[in-house]
Amino acid sequence: MRDAILLPNISGFPSESMQRYAAELAAALRKLRDGTWRIGEILCEPSGAISTIFGGGKFGDQMASRHARFLKYPGMIRSRVGSVFHILDHSHANLALATPPAATVLTCHDIIPLLAAKGRVSMPHPAMTRFTFPLRVACMKRCRKIIAISESTKKTMIEVAGIPAEKIAVVYYGCNPAFGPEPATPGQSPAGERREIFTRYGIPEGARVILHVATATRYKNTPAILEALRILKEKPDLPVWLLRVGAEFFEDEARLVEQLGIGDRIRHVGRVSDDQLLGAIYRAADVFAFPSLWEGFGWPVLEAMACGTPVVVSNVASLPEVAGAAGLSIPPRDHVALAGALGAVLSSPQERLRLSAAALAQAGRFSWEACARGTLAVYEQIAAGQNGRSP
Repeated sequence: MRDAILLPNISGFPSESMQRYAAELAAALRKLRDGTWRIGEILCEPSGAISTIFGGGKFGDQMASRHARFLKYPGMIRSRVGSVFHILDHSHANLALATPPAATVLTCHDIIPLLAAKGRVSMPHPAMTRFTFPLRVACMKRCRKIIAISESTKKTMIEVAGIPAEKIAVVYYGCNPAFGPEPATPGQSPAGERREIFTRYGIPEGARVILHVATATRYKNTPAILEALRILKEKPDLPVWLLRVGAEFFEDEARLVEQLGIGDRIRHVGRVSDDQLLGAIYRAADVFAFPSLWEGFGWPVLEAMACGTPVVVSNVASLPEVAGAAGLSIPPRDHVALAGALGAVLSSPQERLRLSAAALAQAGRFSWEACARGTLAVYEQIAAGQNGRSP
């Protein structure tokens, strides 16, 4: 029996998507019930005593978090023995300094900060990124294997980060069963679920809804959606509303909403932690818009497709790879093209049905079982290398 030790982010680290990845992958690996691998994990929490030493509050918590990530967690790892150590997020690449290089695999979800620092993606970034991210890359290079979540991410890791291709394996994300074409509530109809969502968020009956899911990052390209909404609002026969899930608008984006006169057509849901509610929101929308400047994968696109919602995405990075032929794609900087693609879906029931069927078929290519099997195959390669066989 071999031991695979999963290393998720420290408790409280601000990345809900990485918490989800860690939980879903761990559950899927254990569900495989593979007779040769035992799945364990190390969980690290920041120390309240460290926070107190630095005066508590926000600063104290920050110092406790750094202590946990760079000192406490590595110490916990060094006391464990395993055939494979799997660092689940490249943000914690420093943990590779505490694991045996020949037994370490790391999942890299994107290198967007490095792309921004090198001018490959036009977006603001902290000045220190050009110094700190290369250090993270150096830690990645210590690992025996790196899992990239898309072929696009693998390509940029090779071209921009200088990581050898033979070190990288592509293993796609899966999608939680909560995201599907039918309402989660037994006996509820799709039309009834849609009415409930419209009522909950104050959307008038008969409206056509564009959905956008975003984090507080500039590469989500929110201004393009706002400009497209302004164009679509001018069509009197197409009552279009934007339903925004996730982060608040940046200050300049909020000013743009006011300048464009579209505030009355926007409903901001905020953060949604309930997958069943988020699934209902996806299903209630007529189209999902995701014109990001860059994505390592684009998880919301997969979730929307799994719910049967047509998608319009940027034609860059991983998004065409994830959406495939099921989605409409546009240049991310062309908000006129974005408005045209969204309008084509919103104005045609036949087009919505066609794209919905294509979305369901495309989403069926991704599952957590497939993710777990692909991950386990990487573990086997590492174990084979340790035994002297060619991995």
